[in-house]
Amino acid sequence: AFGTAEQKAQWLAPLLAGEIRSCFAMTEPQSACSDARNVQTAIARAGAEYVISGRKWWVTGAADPRCKLAIVMGRIAGAAAEADLRPQHALVLVPMDADGVEVVRTLSVFGYDDAPHGHAELSFRDVRVPL
Repeated sequence: AFGTAEQKAQWLAPLLAGEIRSCFAMTEPQSACSDARNVQTAIARAGAEYVISGRKWWVTGAADPRCKLAIVMGRIAGAAAEADLRPQHALVLVPMDADGVEVVRTLSVFGYDDAPHGHAELSFRDVRVPL
């Protein structure tokens, strides 16, 4: 029961058919995101959109030309630090071709470069996606 019918048609059907790929963006260079309480990427509601700002790295497959969708973990902007941390986080579907999404660089692992299929650093600069 997750996702709208439109989201399922746009993203899930082509993913299941192997026509596109997705990536999961959680880890950030400025914090230890193995603990989600450290996530810094901001997600703010602005009218009928979410605005996402932050940096992610070690995003597997993000530079692959077939990757059309990033599932971005962020923190709801304005959430009080002393409040229960669980409702502060959200996952947002972000098209890789949205304005403000940038593949900053691909990352090597132990000296091996697996670009474009390996890991990448991404920047989200005031990326706007519909609710």
